[in-house]
Amino acid sequence: MRRWRPDRAIDRGPWWVALDLAVAWASAGIAVGSTEYVASLTEGPIASRMAVVVWFCAIGLRRRAPVTALWAGAAATVAVVLAGAPVTNLSLASALPLTMIAQGRRPLVTAELAAVPVLGVLAALAGHPQFELVAAVHAGAWISGTASRTRKTHEERLRQEAAEERAGRIRADERALLAQELHDAVGHAVTLMVTHAGAARLSLPDGPPQVRTALERIEQAGRDAMADLDRVIGLLSDRQSLPDGLRELVRGLPVRVELRLGPGVDDLGPGQAETLRRVAQESLTNVIRHAGASLARVEVRRDEGVVTLTVADDGSGERAGTGMTGGGRGLRGMRTRMERAGGTLEAGPAATGWQVTARIPAP
Repeated sequence: MRRWRPDRAIDRGPWWVALDLAVAWASAGIAVGSTEYVASLTEGPIASRMAVVVWFCAIGLRRRAPVTALWAGAAATVAVVLAGAPVTNLSLASALPLTMIAQGRRPLVTAELAAVPVLGVLAALAGHPQFELVAAVHAGAWISGTASRTRKTHEERLRQEAAEERAGRIRADERALLAQELHDAVGHAVTLMVTHAGAARLSLPDGPPQVRTALERIEQAGRDAMADLDRVIGLLSDRQSLPDGLRELVRGLPVRVELRLGPGVDDLGPGQAETLRRVAQESLTNVIRHAGASLARVEVRRDEGVVTLTVADDGSGERAGTGMTGGGRGLRGMRTRMERAGGTLEAGPAATGWQVTARIPAP
């Protein structure tokens, strides 16, 4: 039922309404009767007099209720023809509302709404001297409305892209500010903690072993926290590229990893780069937990506007509880993450083990 609602996006300013009423008055006045005859509300056949009113309303209200105007104008035209009244100008009463419908709705929906009334008018006028003119006017109305919709859609897309770009710049500035705050506040505090723990340990060369061990753990925890903080700051300030993130990810894993990076893969935005890095992280985690593999291959390549990440291993091709339709949450989470980023993810047994393939549009 939503398709039958009036088009709310169509301009209904006062000047357009005045123009519609003027066109309606002129068109309805010559819509029926012979060439020497002007339609009248007081003279002529009843069908002609009623049609004058309907045509006037259909043209005058075409911006407020184009679907209703189209059907009403077409029905009045068919009624006049069936009544045997002489006719002349019949095009505008249904052609002008058709323009509004094509302008405000998709082509398929326009065809569904307009096919019956337009074909009805053409069928009623088959053999009429103005048949070709009426058919041409309706075709022109369809083309004009569709072209206007295409233009407006393109302009709206440009406006949305500009708005998204502005929003992206604002988010980037906010992330940069947050990264600076983290670096200045949290980074400074953690650095002091590590420094004091190290100084305390060095000042107790002969102290209790338990105390020295605790201080060493504090130092190590602080260094790990600083490494994590540096990575987060890199993400927030858009400094870490996908290759850098993957190199850091594969460092120190208990399984041998071959990392292959194709050209152009370091041009991804921070959101896309982090999405692929997370997919690689979860895939390598599954390799370590479930595969029993001795080798994993991580390959990133870029071709024809798509960046493809492939993570494959030489272990068992079975992943109990991690299938795309199974009970595991890892692959489901990866697929959801990829869908949010506008990409796709495939996972399953391969010739030598298990393979995960993620694809994401390149900027």
